[in-house]
This record gives sequence, structure tokens and C-alpha cells, in this order.
Amino acid sequence: MKSLLARLPAIRGPLMVGLALTIFALAVLLPGFQLAGRLDDTTAALRLVSEQRRQADVIAAALGGLRDRLENFGYVDEPLNEVRNSIAELDALVRTLRTDPSSAGRFTVSASRPILSEKALTTDLEAFESTWEHFRQGLVPVAAFQGVPYADSESAGVKLNEGGRMLSNESRKAIANARKDGVRMTAALGQLAGALEAESARLSAYLRFLMLVALAGTLACGAVLGYFAVSRRRQAVMLADAKRQTEGILQTVKEGLFLLDPQGRIGAAHSASMRKLFKRDPVAGLTLEELLRPIVPEKSLHTALRFVEVLWSERTKENLVKSINPLQEVEVVFETGSGGQETRWLEFDFHRVREDGKVAHLLVSVNDVTARVRLGRELAELRERAQSQVDTLLGVLQVNPEQLRSFLADTDTSMRMINAMLKDPTHDDAGLRRKIESIFRQMHAIKGEASALGLTTVQSRAHDFEEGLKSLREQDVIGGGDFLPLAVRLDDLFSHLESLGELVERLAQQGLDATTADETGNGAVARAAPRVTEQARAANTLIDTLDQLVERVSQDRGKAARLVTHGLDTVPEPYRRAVKDIAVQALRNSLVHGIEPADLRQIGGKPPTGTLTVHFKDEGQTGFRLVIEDDGGGLSLRRIREAAVERGILTREDAARLDSKQLLPLLFRAGFSTQAEADGDAGRGVGMSVVAEIVKDLNGRLGISSGEGRYTRLSVVLPALGTVQSAAVA
Repeated sequence: MKSLLARLPAIRGPLMVGLALTIFALAVLLPGFQLAGRLDDTTAALRLVSEQRRQADVIAAALGGLRDRLENFGYVDEPLNEVRNSIAELDALVRTLRTDPSSAGRFTVSASRPILSEKALTTDLEAFESTWEHFRQGLVPVAAFQGVPYADSESAGVKLNEGGRMLSNESRKAIANARKDGVRMTAALGQLAGALEAESARLSAYLRFLMLVALAGTLACGAVLGYFAVSRRRQAVMLADAKRQTEGILQTVKEGLFLLDPQGRIGAAHSASMRKLFKRDPVAGLTLEELLRPIVPEKSLHTALRFVEVLWSERTKENLVKSINPLQEVEVVFETGSGGQETRWLEFDFHRVREDGKVAHLLVSVNDVTARVRLGRELAELRERAQSQVDTLLGVLQVNPEQLRSFLADTDTSMRMINAMLKDPTHDDAGLRRKIESIFRQMHAIKGEASALGLTTVQSRAHDFEEGLKSLREQDVIGGGDFLPLAVRLDDLFSHLESLGELVERLAQQGLDATTADETGNGAVARAAPRVTEQARAANTLIDTLDQLVERVSQDRGKAARLVTHGLDTVPEPYRRAVKDIAVQALRNSLVHGIEPADLRQIGGKPPTGTLTVHFKDEGQTGFRLVIEDDGGGLSLRRIREAAVERGILTREDAARLDSKQLLPLLFRAGFSTQAEADGDAGRGVGMSVVAEIVKDLNGRLGISSGEGRYTRLSVVLPALGTVQSAAVA
């Protein structure tokens, strides 16, 4: 079957000629067969009409004999039977030649095969029927007589009885009619016979014409077949030469070349390099799935097969789909003879092969790009390493040393807490999910402070770590083994922070630990640090950190904002880390969600630059109060309701029933955010939950209020130091 399909293009011409010859023969022979049948019917009808032309004379003779026998009191059954037989034969002729209503006016010799529908024949038949019907009316009383027409008595002798007298009268009438109607009927039959002869001659001529056409068509088709035979022989020579050239190309080319048929199987013709590229032989007859399954991951195989299916669709734009080819650089793994594995990279390229405007095959080319991939990866690693070192150095040079040391110390503590949580042998699903949220809060705090200091290398690594946590959070089922990739990322972050600390020490040794960037950012300018108290130095460090955070996030968001602080120099040492973490998360939240762009602020009658206020106050025995406020757009209860419904926290009906006091606590719920997509500053629903967790750990109180379009205020009350447990502030 396959060989026949392969030969179809070569024999298409002869096949078309053969098909044309068959159609031509049917077009000629079928009408000829029909004509022959109609000619046979016409001839039979002509013979039947000719035979019945003498019936008028037979009837006249029978009637004359009947009259003579009645006069001589002879035997009348013989002439009566002759009359009856003639009537029956003429009636049969009429029934045979009578028009069949189902054949649309055509005469029939048999009930199943029409003769013709010529108008002349119809007219002649009607004339005959009319004459015979009139003639028959006079014969019916004669033919209907039954019995003996004579009465015999001794006194009167033999004479006609009543029936005989009636028969004698009817026979005389019939003889009179026969002289007129018999002649007309004989003439009508003669005309009908003549019309049938003419029709028979016409059909014979038409049949001879069809036979001549058939002969001419047969000769023409024979000539065409002869041409194709010669042409085919010439093409066979050319194909043999092309096949030798193709085999030479396939043996020489270094690329893997093969054709895929619609069933996904590799054709018999393929380049010899396929054996080297895929380390197997033969490959002809294999499906693409069978070729790739032993050497590529299941996910890559599934994607590749889906891609090939798309290529077969006529509606798919080839150039567009080729740009998303999943096999442009696919990693393949071969088993070596020694039990090891060899990893290489192959590049697949697909091209459609069309026949008669439709996709018939896919031409696949395969290149070994292992050297290119390895070189590209080495270059990328070198660029990434160099860029990371430059970014780290620039980041360190632009950060106040006190801020940097404080950040590294706090981060080290947080990292050790994360490491301890990863090692915690929790197995139930609820415990594992609590572990995710706790790690999320610690890492989010690290990312927030790194963002505030402009340490992009730390921020990006923390962001990647959060991506892993996000994937875990979205899993339906979590196991302890799912945390192993996080341990690898945490180790990378540990190493980076360690190298950052080493860099800080080296700069300190070079006498650059008290340098800061000049106001133009063009270099480091030595500046002697003033003599200040430890608490004031810590306050300055915190203020610098928050200033840098506001400046960076507002610039990234295209907004204008300024920071105003009060009382940060009164923050006691046990609360410094907590106040810093709360302020960082709250200010980022205000800059992302609260402060509007300058044009919108001016439309609302506000100054173009937004104001963020951080106020810390010692309230004596009642504790400490931290207030963080912005003059932005405030909280939108409508958006909070929508976000709660979108994230499946509340039904639409429940959300509609809640007032502001019931809705606002949702802002501190883990995973809740009014931002649709997460970025480096917001969107994961972690920042405000970090604030809530810190306040909870310190046994404090948390409140939030807002005036829509005017402000948002976060209030934190921390207990007096004497009531704080050591574990809560460690």
C-alpha cells in the first residue's frame, strides 16, 4: 500500500487518461445500450403492427361467413370464434401500444422498457385507437352471442329463433360498419407501421454514430497512453538520476535531515548523520515520539509533540510558530557504554512540505549545537558574575557603612531563623503551610530593607526565594521534600551575604568605611563622622534607610514623595529592629497603594509631592506609639471587597455585608493584596502581614484608619519595656 501511494505522483497522468477513457466509454456505451434496447422495442412494435394489419379482412370475412350460415341455417360457432379472436388480438395490440402514464407519454412493448415519445407515433396511435373503438362497438353484440340461433318444430321446420334474429340483425350492421371502419383501421395501422419504420431507421443511424464516436475516442486515448508510456520511461531515467544525487547529498550533509509523514513517522530517506546524532540505527519508520522519548525529559517531549501537531494545521502561520519552537535548543542525554551519561544539545528546525497546496510532510533538520550552548553558558555565567560583583561593589559604596552593618547583622539573624524553620521536622499540611508563611515574612523583611538600601543583588535573590515560596503556597499538597530547593536558594543567599560582609571589611581596611557618595553621585568623598551617641547614630541610620527607600520606590513608581520623621531618636534599642521592619513595610505599602502620581494629586487639589510621616512617641507607662501616615488616596473599600472575592477569601454576598471595621483587618491577612500582579515592592500579600506578626510577637496592638482620597494612618502601640518578654524582643 505504501509503495502504491509513493508511486501515485508518477502514474497520475496514465491514471487520469485511464479514468477519462472509462468515463468516455461509459458516456458512449450506456446511451448505445439504451438505444439498442429502444431499437429492439421499436422493431418488435413494428412487427406486431404489421401482423395485425390483416385483422380487418379477417373480421369482414368472418362476418360474411356468419351471414351466409345464418341464411342457410348452418353452424355459426366457427365465424363467431374468428370474430372473437380478432377482437382479442386487436385489444391486445391497443394495450401493448397504449401510452403508459408513468413514462411521460412513451410507448412500451413491455411494462418496464419505454420505446420513444415521438409526437408522430402518438398521433398515429390515437388515430388507430379511435377507428378501432368505433369498429369494435359494432362487433361486441355479435361476439357476445351465446347458444343456438335456430328453432326446430314439426310444423314449421327449422327457422331463426329470437336470438338468431338478433344475431342476424347485428351481423348485418357489423358488415356495414366493416366496409367503412375496416378500411380506415387498415390505413391507420399502415401509417403507424410507417412511423415505426422511420423511428427504427433514425435509431439505427444514431447508434452507428455513437459507435463511430466510441472508435474515434478509443484511438485518441490509445495515442495519449502511448505518449504517457514514452514520457514515463523518460521520467524514470530522470528520477533514477535524481535519486542518485539525493542519496549522495544525504550521505554527505552533516545535518540530520528527515521527513515526517502525517502519522508522525520518519521517512525512509534521511541523512546518514542521523545515526551519529541519535546514536541508533535504523531510524526510518520510527515516530518522532519513539525517537525522542529515550533522550529528552517527558515535559520537553510532550511540548515538542504538541508543537508538531500545531504545524500540521493549515490555519497556523509557519513563521509565527517557528519563533516559539521548543526544540531550538533541547538537551538530550545518551547512555554511554560504561554506564555513564553523555549530555548534548540538539537544535531542531521544521519546514512544511506542500503538495497540491496542502501540507504533506514536515522537513526536519537537526544540528548538534553542544559547543555553542556550552560557550554561551560560560559567557553568560562570566557576565553574570562580573555584573554581580560590579553591582555589589556599587551598592556597597553608595550605602552608609552603619546602615550596611546594621542590615547585615539583622539579616544574619533572619537568615538563621529561616534556616531553623526549614530544618523543623513538620509533616502535617497545616504545619507546613504555617512554615511557608513564617519564612515568607522573614524573607520579605530582608527584601524590603535590601530594597531600601539599594542592594539590588540581595533584593533579586530574596525575590527569587519568594518565587519558590509562592509556588509552594499554590500547591494543593505539600511535602517536606518540597522545601529542598529553598535550602539551595538560601545557601546561595547566605554565600552572597557573606561575600558582601567580606567586601565591607576590605573597604574598611582600605579606610573607606566612613565614605559616602557625593551629592552628584560621581564618586566617594571622605567625610568624618561626627561624634554622636549610639542611640542618635542608630536613629540616623534608620532615617537614612527610610529616606533611601522612599526615594527609590517613588522614582520607580513615577511619583514624588518626601519623608518626615519625628522621635526616631527616642526608639529604645530593643524596639529598633521592629520599628525599622514595620516602617519599611508600611512605607512601601503607602508608596505603592497610597501616594498618587503628581498629576492626579493636583487634580484632587493636593500638592504634587506626597508626604509620608513616621512618628514615634514614648507614652510612659502605657508604652510606645508608632504612627505611620500618608496623605495619599486612602483605602478603597470597594477594591478591598473585590480583592477578597477574587482571592476566594469571601463570597460576593459576604463581602457586600461587611463594613469598614470588618474589611480593614483583611489587609493584615497573609496572601491578601489589592494589587493584581506581584513585583519587587508589592503584590504578594506579605508586607502588612509582616507588620501584624511583628506587633503580635511584641504583644502590641495594631490599628488602621483611612479617609478615602485623603489619608491612610497605621497606628502601632508597643508595650512598655518592663512588660516585654525577652523572647519577644530577641
